[in-house]
Amino acid sequence: MRKRLHLPLLLICMLFVFQSKANNNEDHLAERLKKHVSVLASDTLEGRGLGTKGKIRAKQYIAEQFAGIGLESFSEDYFQHIDLRIGLARVPATNIIGYLRGSDPALANEYIVIGAHYDHLGYDDIDGEKFIFPGADDNASGVAAMIEIAAYFAANPGLHGRSLIFIAFDAEESGLLGARRFVENFAYVDTDNISIMFSLDMVGMYAANRGLHLLGMGTLQDGEHMAREIAEATNTRLRRVTDEVPGRTDTWPFGQVGIPSVHAFTGTRSPYHQPEDTYDLLDYEGMATVTVYLQSLILILSNEPVLKPSDSFERIQDPAAWRLSYGLSAHIGSSYHSYPDEFFRAKNIFAGSFGFFLQIHAGSKLILRPEFLYDYHGSQSAEGKYRMHSLTIPVNFAYYLGGSATDGFVKLYPLAGGYFRYNLSGTDGGETLDFDDLHPATEWGINAGIGMDVMRVSVSYTRRWGLTNISPFPETDIYFKGGYFSIGYRF
Repeated sequence: MRKRLHLPLLLICMLFVFQSKANNNEDHLAERLKKHVSVLASDTLEGRGLGTKGKIRAKQYIAEQFAGIGLESFSEDYFQHIDLRIGLARVPATNIIGYLRGSDPALANEYIVIGAHYDHLGYDDIDGEKFIFPGADDNASGVAAMIEIAAYFAANPGLHGRSLIFIAFDAEESGLLGARRFVENFAYVDTDNISIMFSLDMVGMYAANRGLHLLGMGTLQDGEHMAREIAEATNTRLRRVTDEVPGRTDTWPFGQVGIPSVHAFTGTRSPYHQPEDTYDLLDYEGMATVTVYLQSLILILSNEPVLKPSDSFERIQDPAAWRLSYGLSAHIGSSYHSYPDEFFRAKNIFAGSFGFFLQIHAGSKLILRPEFLYDYHGSQSAEGKYRMHSLTIPVNFAYYLGGSATDGFVKLYPLAGGYFRYNLSGTDGGETLDFDDLHPATEWGINAGIGMDVMRVSVSYTRRWGLTNISPFPETDIYFKGGYFSIGYRF
């Protein structure tokens, strides 16, 4: 039976009052969201690219909104100035940071971060014509929702128990650089005191994508149960709720230091990274629904007595932890048989296999990966095509280079190990092979190769060398050899 999280009665009542007020004002909320997006995605802001005057205007607009709302600043202004080096150039960037002090003395020193990146791709100049990338959904939509969430809590200061930090991140499109600098260098907040982080990134196409995704909500203990109960209470369509920190938005640097981190995201139905991503295409009623839902979720989280990472997320952060995952894999390549005592070798022929794998993390860098594959292989023999259908079980060790299993979302590794093969059937020039009396039914060998993980996807190239003589004749030695390009997906 699915575990259900029963929210405290007081908080349910608070949610009911809050939701009633929000519903009565949702039309006005949609209009305010549209106004923010129309400003941030206007041509005068030049696509908010690094180094453009348009991005400076966007920074000033967001800071003015923060001041008008009444957010406090950690220093003399809302700005965290960042000096970036991109290639040979030094480019200035700015995070915009404001906060609201929590009302519960026992929780006020803990923080919930609500962030949205405000930079985009800027513009291209092609044959003297300027092509602007407005970035309405990506990510003027997220900034607009963040501003309105901040405005709600600023207008209702007694509701949130924990303190709330609102951040418009810069340089997300250049590699999450603004979020990284906040996590690494913001002197006013200890990251140990951040209970959870939300990145609002592309929240403008709720109806087209049939709901809202909360990627990473499962990194918080009971986070998925809480999120789904609040979605039911607020009549919000909640789709995917995952337990891994997404790597392609500002959640990633926070997740790297053990902070539960959530990407609020409606999908990519908008003209993603195209000049056509304009403000008039967005679903502002859907954005209002998303904004009200996130306000409700943040309200409840801010008053929960304890917020802690989920057990699975804590294991990922623990370098010594053993973790198990699984997935599907497919391999395409070629194979042949070598005759080491002869002056010739059999010709290559197509080989392929598919099946599933287990992935066992033994610490922060080492992985044990057994696979269970249906294997189709062989060679070109003097009698014709030599083909076999087999069950093959490769078992490889992989070692992450330059970091651990949680460092970055692209990871390189060498791999090596062995394999066992059980031959199910086969033919040689159309003649059925006899595995009972003549041909060996089992085979052992070794593997070696190199691979790369990109989030949940792995790609690799692997060589296999057979160690078992598969010849049916005592005077001849025959050994298997093959090479495979592989792709896998981990669930």
